[in-house]
Order: sequence, then C-alpha cells, then structure tokens
Amino acid sequence: MSDFKFWGWDKKPRTMLRFVKPGDIFCFRLDENRYCFGRVISKIFTGHVAEIFDFTSDIPKVMEANIAKRAIPPIVIDTYSLFDKKIEKGSDWRIIGHQENYTPDNVDNVFFVYGVGNSCKKVDVFDNEYSISEKDAENFPRLTPHGDYQIKSLLNNM
Repeated sequence: MSDFKFWGWDKKPRTMLRFVKPGDIFCFRLDENRYCFGRVISKIFTGHVAEIFDFTSDIPKVMEANIAKRAIPPIVIDTYSLFDKKIEKGSDWRIIGHQENYTPDNVDNVFFVYGVGNSCKKVDVFDNEYSISEKDAENFPRLTPHGDYQIKSLLNNM
C-alpha cells in the first residue's frame, strides 16, 4: 500500500500554519497555464523547508510517480503567508496531499545561514545550528523565508 494520500485542490483552500507538517504535498499556480508541486521537508524556526518538484501540469493534480526530481535546491518557504493567510495577491498555494512515514533524503548537505561577522550560524533542515565563519557563510543561501513572488521568480529563471 502506498504512503501517499491525495485529496486534491478543492478540499482545503486554506491550511492553518499549525497544521502544516513534513510530508505534506502542496500545489501552487505558477502562471495561468501551469501548476507546480512540492513537499514540506521539515519545520524550522523561520518557516518550513520545502522541495519543489521538477514537474508542472495544466491541472492541479499530481501522482506519486511525478514526485521525484527537484527543480531547485530545498528552500525555506513562508508557510504562514503562503498557506494560512494567503497574503500575496495572485498567490494560491494549497496542501493537496500527504506522504505518511515521510523521511527526507538527500538533505545531509543542505544548510541555510544567518548572522554577520563572528556571529554567523548555519542551520540544517532539522533546525540544528552550527557556528560558521563569515567567509564560509558565503557558500550557503540565507535563512530567509521565501514568498510566492520569490519562488516563482526562481522557477521562471531556471
């Protein structure tokens, strides 16, 4: 039996922040003709780390076979504005399924950084924090939650 459960686009137009969890499969409108899909990897103190799949569709429906390759490296998303409050105009992100017993893979070398000078820290996808030099911090993305516009820009510039 599959660990994937899909309930579709229309079941939950909004998901409150406290109910977003690792393994949730989400969908969002990339443009008028395409939907993108992703999965919540983990919760960290600034939001959630998510992966966006290298799969688009003209309908908001995905199958397990389409959930494989990432379009971009894991990214911190602003879960509150994307799923709960839907703050950005034109943004429509929805949880459309869940993978039970989800364990992230290929995330051992995924880090985000914050701080300046001697106070730089790198954080992994499980919210573990490590001290790091400012020079080494230049090698990692900033620990900044991304909204709808930023994520769509990243995907459109690939």
